[in-house]
Amino acid sequence: MSNSKFAQSPFAVFEDAAMPYLPDETAGQGMGQYAHAAPQGRLEAARRRNERALMAIDGVEGVSVGQTLLGKEALVVYLRDSSVKRRVPLQVEGYPVETSITGQIDIQRG
Repeated sequence: MSNSKFAQSPFAVFEDAAMPYLPDETAGQGMGQYAHAAPQGRLEAARRRNERALMAIDGVEGVSVGQTLLGKEALVVYLRDSSVKRRVPLQVEGYPVETSITGQIDIQRG
């Protein structure tokens, strides 16, 4: 494995989480439902493994899962401004990274 702080494989032996990711089973549905959900589960797991490293990049405001313009699964990284984009990787664990300029995101608690 390289010295990169991003996980290199979606099948990594480690997971930076208290519990392994297991998708919720919807009542009344069998294992057949996971045929289409499996890729999303791997993408979500990749997001969780890499979120801390992505959020450590100055100017990154958030990380989520989404799609490219062509409908391919992707990680979405929300940026304070366009100057941050050059510091964000183009791919993480083989998934493309899409960026969105959101400005600074402030959490408001009511």
